[in-house]
Amino acid sequence: MADIPVIPRSVSLPTTLSFAHDPIAGLQAYTERYGNTFYLYIGGISKSLVTIDPEVAQHVLQKQHRRYEKSPIQTDVLSKYIGRGLLTNTGSSWLRQRRLIQPGFHRDRLATLTNIMQGVIDQELDLLCQRNKESGMDIYEEMLRITFRIVGRAIFSEDVVEEELNQLGAKITQIQEYVIKEVRLPFLRWWYILTGKRERNLSLSRDILDMQRQFIRRREENGATRDDLLQMLLDSRYEDTGLPMEEQQLVEETGILFVAGHETSANALAWTLYLLAKHPEIQEQLRNELEEIAPGRPPGFTELRSLPILTNVIKESMRLYPPAWITDRIALEDDEIGGVKIPKGTIVIPFIYGIHHATQYWDDPEEFRPDRFLNHQAPFTYFPFGGGPRLCIGNNFAMMEMQLVIAAWLRRFSFQLIPDQGIKAKALITLRPANGIQMYLQENK
Repeated sequence: MADIPVIPRSVSLPTTLSFAHDPIAGLQAYTERYGNTFYLYIGGISKSLVTIDPEVAQHVLQKQHRRYEKSPIQTDVLSKYIGRGLLTNTGSSWLRQRRLIQPGFHRDRLATLTNIMQGVIDQELDLLCQRNKESGMDIYEEMLRITFRIVGRAIFSEDVVEEELNQLGAKITQIQEYVIKEVRLPFLRWWYILTGKRERNLSLSRDILDMQRQFIRRREENGATRDDLLQMLLDSRYEDTGLPMEEQQLVEETGILFVAGHETSANALAWTLYLLAKHPEIQEQLRNELEEIAPGRPPGFTELRSLPILTNVIKESMRLYPPAWITDRIALEDDEIGGVKIPKGTIVIPFIYGIHHATQYWDDPEEFRPDRFLNHQAPFTYFPFGGGPRLCIGNNFAMMEMQLVIAAWLRRFSFQLIPDQGIKAKALITLRPANGIQMYLQENK
């Protein structure tokens, strides 16, 4: 039986604040010292099993997934602020919702969303071309704006005005900044309650849900039929009852689509453009591929599968900077994998970033080498969208969105990093650039 190292409270508690500030560096240091799998007291309180072992990750997320469910960190803490939709739901309720919503992300449905995505991308690029770009710009902020507009139009078509989308985005960002503190510093929750921070953010959450409810009622009242994700949710019926979703569930599901559907893609896009700016030769390879497949125009839905260089560039970017950099599950019963005992109630934490950067599974893992994905097949050494039955329902939507954005930007611009920025990753709920990414954009002739 494997003897799993336990990082004692005397070690983990003093580093809690620095861990909350930069958890990736802390987990990487523990991995180097204690090995692939170890116990850690998160926040000095909860004893959790952290792993960068793909076999353990696959066991928990896929092979024996029925023995595990999302931990209370996700199902209880997050759901208080962003609702109980697919991201935060669990058990039979989650499975019922997944079966109901899954058809909305099938290939035929995604094909209808291509024009919506491309329309937003073209509008944003036209506006960008009118701005003064000589002083540079923050690519991360640009990607946040584009992806939020894309997901907003994919859900609500033209039924929501720009100002409403902007208000919604600002409130979601504020909540995310707060929630991560409550998750990582649970011993300070009393302080957040006492100072009113928790209630202020719960109020923001209620505002977000109320906005979503107004959008939905507006659609139902005007009787319009759209070819978007909201229409899919409105038209869906449960297999067992033949009934539609109740309004509150519909509100929370659309809210989850917003939360999960824009920042993760914005992060991945910003990091991809950052890496391309550092590798102009790969920018040129991509332009050549695009010109061969879709000369002088955006690639169509069926052509996106014929862009291997672009696809592998995005994959490699998400290996280096996985938007969902960590996940967790709680054991519902005693279990064991590869000599690792997992008692009932244990929170198991697959450290996705650590797996993506481990020298055991990747040659020169810190290098940007998209061609490594021409032959990579090792299971659960790469899973930026999660794995098993809870694989991100929007993974194909996100890949299509990123392909279209990068293709359009490459046609219009060449990218160059503004020097001396000190670009760093900031691990919140997702992995974002800490201080943005400043670039010069040069319009292609």
